[in-house]
Amino acid sequence: MLIQNDDLEWRIRTFFDYWRQRHAFINNLDLSKHNHEANVLLWASLDALSNLWAKNIGEEQCNNKGIKKENKRLIFDAFLAHYGDELFQIVSLPDLWSRIDRGDVVVDQNPVRKLPEDACTFLGKIGGRLTPTQLDAKQTAQSRQISDDLRMDLIIAGTLEYCPTTNPKELEKWLMFSRYGAIAYKKMRSAYIHEGRSGSGSHSYNLHGSPTKPTYRGMYTTPPVIGFSVEFMLHVLNECITAFESEARHLEKYPVPT
Repeated sequence: MLIQNDDLEWRIRTFFDYWRQRHAFINNLDLSKHNHEANVLLWASLDALSNLWAKNIGEEQCNNKGIKKENKRLIFDAFLAHYGDELFQIVSLPDLWSRIDRGDVVVDQNPVRKLPEDACTFLGKIGGRLTPTQLDAKQTAQSRQISDDLRMDLIIAGTLEYCPTTNPKELEKWLMFSRYGAIAYKKMRSAYIHEGRSGSGSHSYNLHGSPTKPTYRGMYTTPPVIGFSVEFMLHVLNECITAFESEARHLEKYPVPT
């Protein structure tokens, strides 16, 4: 889409060309030597783009979902869900189960609002949850697949059918913390930026499908051990840049807040 305002056209094109150059630089790194550097640059790039989006083009969407500007993790998740791969609409059920098990059911602190008890009961078993014996867990070599997880909209629909008194907006906000984007923020972005490595509960193994999707290590672990490879996240970064630019052009709006 060609924007009639030449100055705005130049500014938008220049902005996204800059991020394509960052993507190309990371893509050209030798991952056998510079996997750490690739991760730091990848997660920092996605973090920067998500924050710019939330302050301008995505501000209304964040407000509608009750995402506060201070909550960078939910902003990151919403950005990936909006522009990235369809996989970022999916909730990690092992992460959800773990949160229910440890009583992490608070939706908002001021005033304190929690998920209804019957909703927690439903969510604690959703997806055909199994609780195998220790021997069963040791004997299985099978790893969980992302196809074993569920989209957030399906979880919301099922929960509301089982527990109609649940507030759908509060449930959606609570579930966002267990979507792949929010998990990636905590286990990858924050860990690499603040600790110089991937966080606990993540893995860097080259498992089947790693270049094209998040991958689990193990079947029954809660909270999950999940990995986000550089190859997969490079694909996601490219998708986000392309879709973000398309929306900026459609709206004829420079993505950087003034």
